[in-house]
Amino acid sequence: MTGRELRSKVSSLFDVAAQHKSMKNAGSSIISFVVDPRRQSSTAPMPPRFRKVFYENTYQLDPPAKFRPDKVKPIIEKVLEANLEGRKYDPLECANLSKKLSDEIKQRVKQLNFKRYKLVCTVTIGQKHDQSVQMGSQYLWDADRDNFAAASFHNRHIFADGSVYALYYE
Repeated sequence: MTGRELRSKVSSLFDVAAQHKSMKNAGSSIISFVVDPRRQSSTAPMPPRFRKVFYENTYQLDPPAKFRPDKVKPIIEKVLEANLEGRKYDPLECANLSKKLSDEIKQRVKQLNFKRYKLVCTVTIGQKHDQSVQMGSQYLWDADRDNFAAASFHNRHIFADGSVYALYYE
């Protein structure tokens, strides 16, 4: 198939002139197309009220309000205690529960409205069975703007650790 045959068979949905030419001899077919009422012709400038506004970057290096770990830690403690009090360890249930708790903590922290911060929330749940567990984390971040909050919970059967990392997004 040559390029000319291909062009005559394939036309753009929005190429009204090409559609009109191809449908000219089609009989009583109806053609419908959308016309932008804001534009009289393709060469006429768009009215000022419909022009797209482009904003410059703010280059705001400091957050309007810094992340407050003292406000976030009680949220983590409340969520962990409310959902884990009296529970026994079940691997499948705790795996799903850690995801649910992580989402719940993140949603509650978002309500504190720390603007321009990306939040990362983790919850780890494990079985308490006469063993020792040590947890650690390492991140590369800006110590002046980024921060974190962490809290833990334990009962006779399980332990849980919840952490929220707030990373400032310029």
